[in-house]
Amino acid sequence: MRIGSFVCAAVLLWIPSLPAQGRQAGRILRGRAQRTRTPIDEFLQMSPEDRQKALDRLPPAKRRRLEERIQKFNQLPEREQQSLRGMYDRLNQLPPERQASVRSSLREFSGQPADRKQAMRQFVRSLAPLSADERESRMSSAEFRGRFNAQERGIIRDMSQLLPPR
Repeated sequence: MRIGSFVCAAVLLWIPSLPAQGRQAGRILRGRAQRTRTPIDEFLQMSPEDRQKALDRLPPAKRRRLEERIQKFNQLPEREQQSLRGMYDRLNQLPPERQASVRSSLREFSGQPADRKQAMRQFVRSLAPLSADERESRMSSAEFRGRFNAQERGIIRDMSQLLPPR
């Protein structure tokens, strides 16, 4: 997974704003395990006509941004698309208040200067292969506190929740 894709993760954050379709997550069975269908699952399974209808209901500016994000997402290699879908699934599994916090952090991340975004991306990338305990240890270190300000540490903590478990 390219951690630079966290910027593209915003592509996945627009789905909850689509009207009606996908808002009520249904349940599907996968073997014996139940999984909540996410709004992105619903959107991706819509017919092109239904997708267009959903887009048509959005205000023009929001629709334009969404269409740009969809285009960027569709241009990504399949592996990155799958990685982003996995992050979105992990986001969707968090309690609503944690989801809101992660979304807020991703918006804050987008507004950071390029050099700080790069530093945060590199740090998150370094967390990816670690276990949950190892990740927590790294984020509790003096090096972490000295390298990142409080806002950046919060962003990194939230972004790390979207990494696959190890």
